[in-house]
Amino acid sequence: MAAWFSGLVNTVAGAAQYQCIADDPSLEGRDMRIAAGKHPNVDKKGMVWRQSSVLKVWKECHIVVTKDSLMYWYTSPSDAYPEEVIALKKATGVRRQEGGPRPHSFILSGKGVVYPFAANSEEDMEAWLRTIGKGIVRATTTEWDETSDRLAEQQAQGEERAEEGAQGDQ
Repeated sequence: MAAWFSGLVNTVAGAAQYQCIADDPSLEGRDMRIAAGKHPNVDKKGMVWRQSSVLKVWKECHIVVTKDSLMYWYTSPSDAYPEEVIALKKATGVRRQEGGPRPHSFILSGKGVVYPFAANSEEDMEAWLRTIGKGIVRATTTEWDETSDRLAEQQAQGEERAEEGAQGDQ
């Protein structure tokens, strides 16, 4: 497992230590053991499928992407601690996987490694691609302009209104 992506690496004085802390010194001293439902700055959360790196089996998991460009994943939405924490700063990209092993597949990649995920619908996959991609850009850009977040929200609201109007015309 690549260093930027590995999860729980050891326990020091009862506190879980995630590899993302070693990979990103700015996270030193930060407690990553946040319950799935307790994140204060969520960009997106929900259930997706992920393929395990060793056995290559697909498991459903709960993902939380935060506005500070961290991606947490849990076995379920009620878990007290994440299985993995990914610093999106170390990711090199996220893309759809055409002809993937599951419908609505997408890949999160790092230096020399790829991690497959699958959403439950095409729309959900597109939302995950946008959110994770935005997290990667936010983490690797020195000055993130929050105007981009507001513009994206306004665009999404406009699309919803247009869909509602089209349905009303039928």
